[in-house]
Amino acid sequence: MGDLGQILVGGVTTGSLYALFLLGVLIVFQVSKSINFAYGQVGMIAAFSAWFLYSEQGLPVPVALVVGVLLAVAVNSAIDYVAIRRIPAGRPGLDLVVTLGIFLLITAVMQQLIDANAHTFVPLGADTRTEVAGVVVSVNDGVVVGLTAVVIAAAYLLLNRTSLGTSLRASAEDAGIAQAAGVNVRALRTATWAVAGALGAIVAVLVASRLSVDAFYMTPFLIKAFVAGMIGGLDRFWLPLSVAVALGVYESLAVFWLGASAGTPAVFLLIIVVLALVPKRFVNERNEVRA
Repeated sequence: MGDLGQILVGGVTTGSLYALFLLGVLIVFQVSKSINFAYGQVGMIAAFSAWFLYSEQGLPVPVALVVGVLLAVAVNSAIDYVAIRRIPAGRPGLDLVVTLGIFLLITAVMQQLIDANAHTFVPLGADTRTEVAGVVVSVNDGVVVGLTAVVIAAAYLLLNRTSLGTSLRASAEDAGIAQAAGVNVRALRTATWAVAGALGAIVAVLVASRLSVDAFYMTPFLIKAFVAGMIGGLDRFWLPLSVAVALGVYESLAVFWLGASAGTPAVFLLIIVVLALVPKRFVNERNEVRA
């Protein structure tokens, strides 16, 4: 039971990171109907820049982290303002092509500015552990799960219980009508991309504190978060986030039972099974929203 409990703690923590990261993808999609394939690299900018600033330039760690997050916010907002808004209407899928190009550009720039090597990041509580009922839990685990629960609950209340949330939903439904009703659609859209940038940066920093940081370390993480979004539906709220947490647990169990190399293949096997079994009507609903 101890081993299984340890695996479940690790799975819930990983799944919480997937969910928090996916939240940024969801709010951008639901407001602008765009998918940012460079989102993982936006988070990478935050963590890699923070590492460089505190490790190579001698800045205090808190200052370096704040600067990294602000850089990610600026870059994510710029992606929308400079690239996504320039895409002509009626060109579905072009946002994926454009942001894939931005993904490659950000990667190349960061490798040139810093390097292409992997580096140990500041642990942020990952090295401070305690035993609870035979299961070892780190401070980092508690921060991840607690932060995810608080942020997701706050996002839900904001979207469904406030006038700001009403304006966001109106902008997502029909930007033209919302603009005519006095909603500043452009400002809301920019704010949404900025908040998403901050979420991506925070998750990337937490992931780096548990692993290491390099120019590509967020790519597998991005893919798995997108898998949860694809299964649960980017037009929904609780379902894809719940799938993200479940995916973390599923991946941890696959590693526990089948070995360390089984995690990623197990995730892609899950995609095949879900696509084969999910009701066609459910898929069509998501496609209608995406169009």
